[in-house]
Amino acid sequence: MRPSIPIPEHRLAELKDFRKSKWPGFEFQRFLCVWLRIEQGLSTKEIAHVLNWSANTIRITQRDFIARGTEALVDERRGGRRRQLMSEEEEKSFLAAFQDVAGSGSMLVASEIQAALEKQLGHAVHKTTVYRLLQRHGWRKVAPRPKHPKQNEEAIDASKKGDSSTE
Repeated sequence: MRPSIPIPEHRLAELKDFRKSKWPGFEFQRFLCVWLRIEQGLSTKEIAHVLNWSANTIRITQRDFIARGTEALVDERRGGRRRQLMSEEEEKSFLAAFQDVAGSGSMLVASEIQAALEKQLGHAVHKTTVYRLLQRHGWRKVAPRPKHPKQNEEAIDASKKGDSSTE
């Protein structure tokens, strides 16, 4: 079994003060993750079983508490864009250059946007990065339908033959 990192006294005092406050569900689970170790002396596997978390998540949460204190218990770090190439404001300004071309009705090709993006970033990007960028900002592919959904094939064939009996 892996040895536990000792929890400093000032963190224990911090946890006692934090215990008096009220928190939403996930913050409470993080609190329990640390409290069950300190007060009940449960092992990482036992805490993982109680909270229905993985043992590794328990270790990470406890390590964060030791390093950052109660801030680690209330910090919401789930989801989000952690590996972004540009901020959303930078993306908006980048796409603004293409807004005039798209608004005028001419064909805007994703490979042109990809080339401009690669030039701005200074390295190659995959084409799906461009498509996700466009989707994030509400751009979509607008193309005409090949045929109307309520189209009557028999009437079309009859009109091609010059037969007006179906009218």
